[in-house]
Amino acid sequence: MANPQIILAAVRHASNADIPALSQLVEWPDALRLELTLRILLTYLPEGTEPGLYVDFLHELYDAQSNPESHITPSFPQYPEQDISEDEARVRVRRLRLTPLLNPKAQYDQETDSLTLFLLHQAHKIDAETGSLSLVCQLLEPFLNHSDVLHAWMMSNLLPLLRLDYEYHPQSGTSHSLEDFERLDGSIAIQSLLSKAAQRNDQRNTRDVGRDLRGLVGPWMYGETTRKRRKLSHGRRRQSLITAVRATEDELPAEEEQLSSDWSHVNEWLLDLGIRDFARAVDAMTQWDGPRDVDYGNWGAGIQQVDEEELGIQTRRYSQAGLAALYATNDSSLETIIGSHRVLSQTARLMELDEPQDLKRSDAPIASGVSQEYLGSLSPAHLLHNALLRSTNPLTSPTVSAVSLFNLVLASCYKLLNLGNIKTSRSVAELALFGTGAHQVAELKKTLYTLKAEKMDEKLWASIRRQMLWLRNWEHQSNEREEARGVFSKVAKTDLEIELLRAMLEGSCYSLAEDIYCKQTNSPLSKDTVESTVLNAALSAYDAASNGNRTRGGVRKASEIISTFRNYFPTSINFAQTTALLSATHAMSFYSLTLQHGVPFQPVNIRAHKDPMSLIGKILSQNPRSYAHLDNLLEIGQNLVTAGLTDNMQDLLAASNVQRDPQQQALIARRRITRMAIEAALEEDDFDTAYSYVVNRLATEQLRPNTSDSLQDSATVQDDISWRAAYAAGRYLTSNAGNSTLRRLEQRMELLSQALLLAPPSALSEVLTVWQKCEQQVTALIAKETEEEQKWDEKGDHKVPGGFAADAISIAQKARDPSRGALIEEAPVGLFDMARGAAATLSKNAFPLRGSQKMASSPAKGLHERPLSGISTGSSDEGSVGGAGGPGRVRKRDMVSSMVTGGLASGIGWVIGAPPVRQE
Repeated sequence: MANPQIILAAVRHASNADIPALSQLVEWPDALRLELTLRILLTYLPEGTEPGLYVDFLHELYDAQSNPESHITPSFPQYPEQDISEDEARVRVRRLRLTPLLNPKAQYDQETDSLTLFLLHQAHKIDAETGSLSLVCQLLEPFLNHSDVLHAWMMSNLLPLLRLDYEYHPQSGTSHSLEDFERLDGSIAIQSLLSKAAQRNDQRNTRDVGRDLRGLVGPWMYGETTRKRRKLSHGRRRQSLITAVRATEDELPAEEEQLSSDWSHVNEWLLDLGIRDFARAVDAMTQWDGPRDVDYGNWGAGIQQVDEEELGIQTRRYSQAGLAALYATNDSSLETIIGSHRVLSQTARLMELDEPQDLKRSDAPIASGVSQEYLGSLSPAHLLHNALLRSTNPLTSPTVSAVSLFNLVLASCYKLLNLGNIKTSRSVAELALFGTGAHQVAELKKTLYTLKAEKMDEKLWASIRRQMLWLRNWEHQSNEREEARGVFSKVAKTDLEIELLRAMLEGSCYSLAEDIYCKQTNSPLSKDTVESTVLNAALSAYDAASNGNRTRGGVRKASEIISTFRNYFPTSINFAQTTALLSATHAMSFYSLTLQHGVPFQPVNIRAHKDPMSLIGKILSQNPRSYAHLDNLLEIGQNLVTAGLTDNMQDLLAASNVQRDPQQQALIARRRITRMAIEAALEEDDFDTAYSYVVNRLATEQLRPNTSDSLQDSATVQDDISWRAAYAAGRYLTSNAGNSTLRRLEQRMELLSQALLLAPPSALSEVLTVWQKCEQQVTALIAKETEEEQKWDEKGDHKVPGGFAADAISIAQKARDPSRGALIEEAPVGLFDMARGAAATLSKNAFPLRGSQKMASSPAKGLHERPLSGISTGSSDEGSVGGAGGPGRVRKRDMVSSMVTGGLASGIGWVIGAPPVRQE
């Protein structure tokens, strides 16, 4: 039978999947060649045919082609095609469109044998028609070791797809066809192989990524050489230009050519995974040892080994990807820190470096691998995302210095987390390596701020101090002259100690602060610095208080701080001032006090107020009958003076050109508070209390025997308070005088007389006007009283027998004649002449608010320096007695008249500068 007839018979048998008949036909010598038979099978054999039916046939066919001598020729079978003529058979054969063995969509070596090409092409057809990789596996697995091309293709394409769709993630269904998967390159292939493991919602199966890297990516990388060849054949020029540009951008050494390797896409995917899901990235990088760790399964026997030098380069780049992921993550939890340490340990193991020290023992000197030259070579650009994977990046290159540095950064993250300041490794590295002093101080205060509100014992605070000192200088045991390297390295050690002391005080850890900063001979801070820091801490607590009571809140804390450290600074003026401030605040807390707009009073208002003494006035106005607590208010004022919060008094002293003296300030404060109390008493219509304060309080605040002359002079010049208080009380018109109207007028004139003695010349006319009105009222009342007495006497004369009325009238008239007659006989005089005449009686009519002792001891002093206490209750005129030159009863109206005359003479005499009349 001619060859065309045999071809037609083979086509019929292949179409019917009659492998035994086809086998008999092929066994005839020179009946069909191997390539032709494979093309017939490839074209007409149904794709759904079980591979097990023709696998043995393919083995026999290939063996017969390889060893024709050993083949036994059987009898030629009889087939219907024998009846077809040779010419017609040739025509039918020409009409056949046999599929070529070489898949036009695939790229293989020219030396690839026919059976390998058939198997690969048939595998693609089976997958395209049935989508069953199991049939493909049944076809190809018996020929695994047939050729290196077939073996490599199965390892890099079939094995990853089988595991991906049937073993690792069967629930996800078929992902790619063989044809599509074979076309995948670079990052797209890596994303396709690892996306299912990375997208799983079950956080407990984070180990899947490491398994897929080992079982999917590793085998797929086995075909990297084939993919490179395919890329070069499709676009050699374009790829060479891209490689040149990338090499220029990334500054890669020429011998590495890293960016042309598919492993670079794995590293980029791991870096991206570290940002998206750090826990999975940690599990992946700790479970997978890199390019050397590949799972080929049962198909791994007899594979070609990859170049060790290339594996070393790829392992180094994989380790760099691990460090890059640690810097790139945005997580800052404790789990992230622990996972980062696991990745760092894995990196050190892969690069055969010393294992990083445990985080809990990071305060030991572990920075020995970090040199100053290495730190000086770093720049902020090395932390940029697109620079983390560059081989020339010293920050992520897996060297001893890089691993040691990141261990320090990680230990700093761990300590800051324990201190309450949660930060990522990237931010800690930026702060330690490139942060400014202001930035580090801000982070230091932020860290300590979180600790102040927590209640911790001294052991914890001691541990905190050790950790903060280590964070300032990682090389804490190195020479102090060397530059500090740490998270707070740009913060001066003194400033750090000051912040630690403040934090201890605000955290109520007083004993430890005493032991470290006061009791030690080699204290980290000077005595002045400790004093200022303690005072600032106390005042900060004071300013934050909402209640002035020293048993609660911030004032209590401030009091505790001051009382704890007061013994270490016995002569400190600032401590005395703060103590006085706390006492004044505590005393004021017992009163209701509201500022403007209904804002409740807070202790800080005392320090912020321009005139703290005016707050006492608010207390008097907002608390009824609080003026009765004058002693308590005077004590508050004294404490405010001691605390140095009397700027208004300083202004008064400066205006008077008087030396600023504490006694002078205290005197002014007492006068001012007394005046406030007097005005408050008058507001509540309590004239008696106001009169008592003027007589008993203001009098005692005047010149005292033990007061120096200079202080007396300055007090006299500055006293613009006492006369106003006396004047306010003297002009007050009480509404509840009752039957004591004359007594009220006498008291008012007494107060006005004192106001005349103390008032400046510009205010005399105003005071005199009120005084004259009072005098007129007194005169009217005396006249009315005299008239009533006369009427009573006349009425008594008519009712009582005897001539007593005339004698009584004569005696009364005689008692008044000398004083009145003298005034009547004299010619009219002016006001100043009357004052000179009235001054003659001053020696016998001392003013009740001035001391007569001073007048007796210093008769040469001017009238304005005379004491204000001690009005005499004796007779004001000898003519007012009951008999001529003899003793008798002093009439009330005579005493008032003498008092008014004496007071007027004293006031006017002081104005005109008349010399005082000496007592005879």
